[in-house]
Formats: sequence, structure tokens, C-alpha cells
Amino acid sequence: MSQLGRGLLLTLLLVAAGLVVLIGSRVWTAQSAEQGATPPLVVGQQLPASALVTPLAGAEAYPLSDEIVGVTVINYFGSWCRPCRSENPALLELRTGGVRVIGVAVRDEPNAIQQFLDELGNPFFRVLVDSEGASMQALGIGAEIPQTLVVSASGEVLQHHSGPLVGTDGEAALEEIRELAGPR
Repeated sequence: MSQLGRGLLLTLLLVAAGLVVLIGSRVWTAQSAEQGATPPLVVGQQLPASALVTPLAGAEAYPLSDEIVGVTVINYFGSWCRPCRSENPALLELRTGGVRVIGVAVRDEPNAIQQFLDELGNPFFRVLVDSEGASMQALGIGAEIPQTLVVSASGEVLQHHSGPLVGTDGEAALEEIRELAGPR
């Protein structure tokens, strides 16, 4: 086979591979949309009504958005989560500084949650439970904790930080949280 023939064959194979990738991507996207896949949370979106939580003491589930009163910080945590322990002092400082912080315990048991808060101090205005992580899925933020959101009085997500509020990234997120959610 000549050099020109090989080049043409290689070009045709690359074009065919590109078409397969493009068509596969479009089929996957269409299937995800049909299955009701939640788009990822983007700053600027409203909290969805499908993000349900329950009170720590138990009761009927209700939308997390019902907890928004003024600018509110929402922190997803777990008693079993080491990074959540390390960020607890920063959350205590926020609450002491007049920031309204709501805690959502994920994949956790009420007794373990209460023990965690008794041991480290409770930085939360209210403690809620997301026993399966479904509200995180509804928000499209994945399943890893800790995660922190700042939400406006109208329910719009102003900031999203994934990871503990310690270290360089955490300190920068804390500064932004203070600016967005500090006492008014």
C-alpha cells in the first residue's frame, strides 16, 4: 500500500472513531435526560424542592429550602467524617459571628450525630438528617462530605465549597462565606 493510501486509510479511521464518540456521547446524554438525571449544582441556581431532609429528632421529610431564612450556610457533614471534625471549629466561629449555619448529617445515626455535637460543640442553628444522601443527589453535588453551600434569602446558591473549611482552600472559602453570609 502506498504512503498516500495509508494516510487516507488513517484519516478515514480517525473520522470514523470521532463519529462513534460523538454519537455515543449524544445517546448517553439523551438516555440520562430520559432517566431524570439531575444536572450538577451550579452557583446561581435555586435549591430544588426535591432536596428533602428530616429533623434530627425524626419526623416527616421536607424541602431543605424551607430552612432558608435570610442568607443561610448549609453544611453537609457526618459524625464518621474525619475532615468534618477538623472543620468544626471554623463552623463554630461562623455561628459565634452571627452566621446562620444549618447542618445536614449524611448517612448517619441520630445518636452518633448527637455524640459528635456534644463532643466537639454544636455550630448549627438547626441539625437535619439526610440518611441516604438523597438531598445531595438532588443538588447534584455528589456524595463526598463535607460540603458547604451559601444560599440567599430567595433560595439561590451563592457559593459551593467541597471539602473541609481548613487549609488554604478552606480559609479562602471561609472568607467568602463571611462576606456573603455575615450578620447584616
